[in-house]
Amino acid sequence: MKTLTFLLIHFILCLQYLHAQETSKDFVLPDYRNITEASTENWLELAGVFGGITYLGAKEWEWGSSSFKFNEEGWFGMDTGSGGADKLGHLYSSYVMAEFLTHRMSKKGFSIESSAKYSAYLSWGLMLYVEVFDGYSADHGFSYEDLIANTTGIGVSYLKAKYPNLLGDTLDLRIEYSPSKGMKGFHPVTDYSGLKYLAVAKLSGIDMFKNTPLKYLEFQIGYYSRGFKKDDRPFTDFKTTETFVGISVNLSELIFKPYRKKLGKVGQYANTLTQYIQVPDISIRENIKSRSLLVTEQ
Repeated sequence: MKTLTFLLIHFILCLQYLHAQETSKDFVLPDYRNITEASTENWLELAGVFGGITYLGAKEWEWGSSSFKFNEEGWFGMDTGSGGADKLGHLYSSYVMAEFLTHRMSKKGFSIESSAKYSAYLSWGLMLYVEVFDGYSADHGFSYEDLIANTTGIGVSYLKAKYPNLLGDTLDLRIEYSPSKGMKGFHPVTDYSGLKYLAVAKLSGIDMFKNTPLKYLEFQIGYYSRGFKKDDRPFTDFKTTETFVGISVNLSELIFKPYRKKLGKVGQYANTLTQYIQVPDISIRENIKSRSLLVTEQ
């Protein structure tokens, strides 16, 4: 997951509620006729994302530093660069990009399903653009694994919009971040030893639990890796990965919805933030699969 992810997350989440308005359920919104109309209506958002990608590609990702090459990076093996955390980073960043474009497209007065469809097409095209030019980077290379991860993240966003009653209010993809010792600072993009990736099922989105105390609960499944980077070596001689399950509190149901009038725009922003970023230390978790490998080369 690259620098663009962190910039997009905060840009997206700020805009999402600053521009949010309720849409009447009695009015049937039109669909975008084609991808050209979707692109034209949202040219500013697309230009902003495209420009940001291009700037970071040239400045940070060393685009143009080598001839085109493919890079077989693997998935979640202990011999990979980050134990699979980078693949979940690609999945998450693509998901957030698609969420942003879906939101902005629907706010132009078009249906959410149509917005989600063209958001998926355009997000996939933007991430393909990243991968193609990564192929011209000495540090990266074109990765099929990244492309599959990108497609998965975009697909989750599309399915949430298409099936709102089944997935939209029930499923979140989130990251949780606590800075690791090796990175020495706040690096929520590249600090894989401080990141955790979660899929969260919210009982408040299921009809049979909406009016019961169980609406305050969330179930989690997550994954993280530690010790795969050279910066980790002074603090551990092992590469480790953990897959976990957990139970957490639904902050939206507990705080932000009951007190939304008092909290105002700040509360709306914070509520949105918690749908994408997991607050640390409010969960009870149990590891279900652990792996460890001694690093013999220092």
